[in-house]
Amino acid sequence: MRTSVIVESFRRLQRDTPGRRLIYLPATESTVNAEQLALLASEIVKGFEKMRLPPGSVVGAALGNRPSAIAAFLACAERGHPLLPIDGSTAAAEVAAIGARLQAAVILVPTATQYLGYGLSRTLSPEVTAAIADQPPQTTFDACVMKLTSGSTGLPRATLTSEEALVTDSRTLIDAMGIGADTVQVAAIPLSHAYGFGNLLVPMLLQGTPVVMREAFVPQRLPEDARQVNARIFPGVPFMFEHFNVNPPDGGWPHTLEQLISAGARLERRVVDRFRTAFGRKIRSFYGTSETGGICFDQSDAVVEEGTVGPALRGMTLTLRPHEGAPGGGGRVHVRGRAVISGYAEALDAETFADGGFLTGDLGAFDDAGRLVLAGRVSPFINIAGRKVQPSEVERALRLRQGIADVRVVGVADDRRGEQLVALLVSDEPRPSVLSLRQHCAVHLAAYKIPRTFVFLDQLPLTPRGKIDHQALADAARESVGRAD
Repeated sequence: MRTSVIVESFRRLQRDTPGRRLIYLPATESTVNAEQLALLASEIVKGFEKMRLPPGSVVGAALGNRPSAIAAFLACAERGHPLLPIDGSTAAAEVAAIGARLQAAVILVPTATQYLGYGLSRTLSPEVTAAIADQPPQTTFDACVMKLTSGSTGLPRATLTSEEALVTDSRTLIDAMGIGADTVQVAAIPLSHAYGFGNLLVPMLLQGTPVVMREAFVPQRLPEDARQVNARIFPGVPFMFEHFNVNPPDGGWPHTLEQLISAGARLERRVVDRFRTAFGRKIRSFYGTSETGGICFDQSDAVVEEGTVGPALRGMTLTLRPHEGAPGGGGRVHVRGRAVISGYAEALDAETFADGGFLTGDLGAFDDAGRLVLAGRVSPFINIAGRKVQPSEVERALRLRQGIADVRVVGVADDRRGEQLVALLVSDEPRPSVLSLRQHCAVHLAAYKIPRTFVFLDQLPLTPRGKIDHQALADAARESVGRAD
C-alpha cells in the first residue's frame, strides 16, 4: 500500500502539536484537537480491520459537517479505501441507491441511523455506524475520493480522484486564497462536496488550517461564530451572501472575516455590489468542477463584468472550443492540469475527457485582461443555492409515485436561491395532494431537490412536430410561480 501524503502530513501535525485545535464546534461549545481527531480516525480504522475490508473497496460516508466526516476520510486514506462522500441531507433511499450502484462495501452514517438496502449496522466509534452491504462488492477502484457530480443521465457520477490531484488542487488554492496554517475558516459549505474538500478538509489535514463548523448553514449564528474565533475566510455560495444582503447581521459584518469566496453557482453583480456597499467587503468568484478542482479565482479588488471568475489558477491551462450558443470569440471551456481526473467510476467519457483534459459544460470567453467570463451552460442543470440538480433525476423520482402519468421539472429564477424547482405534472384522478408529493420526494431525494412548486396540467404542451414544447413549459412554470408570489 503506497504512503498517503495527506496521512503523513497529518501524523506530523499530530506528533508536533497534538493539542492544536482544528475544529471549533459552537453548537456544543467544544473543540476537537489533532490528537482527538486522530483517535476518532483510529477507531474507524479498527472497525475496517474487523470487517476485513480489502484495500480498494469503496467506503461511502453520509456524515454531514461533523468531525467524523474528516476522521472517516483520514481512516480511508490510511487503509487505501476510496471514500465516496454523500451529502448529509440525502434521503435514505437515495443514499442506499448510490451505495449499491457504486458497490460501496459499507456506508458510514451517524450512530443509530439506519439506511434502506443495507443490513446489519455496526458501531465503529461513538459517532459513526457502518451500514453493511447486503452483497459483497465485486469491484475495487484506484482512487482516493469519488466525488459525486451530476451526469447527463441525471444519475450522479463518481469521479476517480487520485490523492495527487486532491493535494495539487488544495495546495494551489492555499496559495491563491491565502489559506494559512493558522487561518480560521468558516465551514458552512458541505464537506462532502468538491468545494468543501479542496478549500476546507484537505488544507486542515495538510497544514492544520482550523475551521469553525456547524452541521448546517445557520445564518443567524455565523457572524458571531466567526467573531469568537477570529475567522478570516468564508467560502460560501451566492444564496448565502444574498441572505446577508437581505438580513444584515446584528453588529455588522465581523471585521476579521475579510476573504469572502463564492462558488457553485453564478454570482450576480447586484449581489456583489450590494454586499460591498453594506459591509465594505468584495465577494470573490471562484470557479471549479468536481472533475478538475479549482480552475479560476478572481483575486482583484476591481469591479468586474457579470460572470467574470478571474484568470486561470496556477497550473491550469484553459482553451475555448467552438460551440453553438457560445458568446462571440468564446466557446466551451476545456481544462488541462495536474488536478484534472482521468475519468468516472462508471466509464470513461471520451467526449468530455479529451486531449489530456476535461471539457466542461460551461460556455465562456476571455476579457481583455485574460479573465474568464462565463456565459451559460451546455447541460440543463438547475442551480439551487449553489447545488446542481439534474431535472431528470427529480422527474424519475416523481414517476415512481402511483398516479403520475408524466412530469417535467424546470428551473425558475429565484431572488434568494438563484433558481427554484417547478414540477409540471400530468396525473390520474384523483389528483395527489401537494403535501403527499412532497412527502414522496422526501423519501427519494435530498431536501434541496424537492420541487418548491407543483403545477398540474391536462397534458404536457407539444410543438407542431409532436415534441415537448420546452418554452411553453417554462412559461407555465413562471406563471405559476408568479401567482404564488
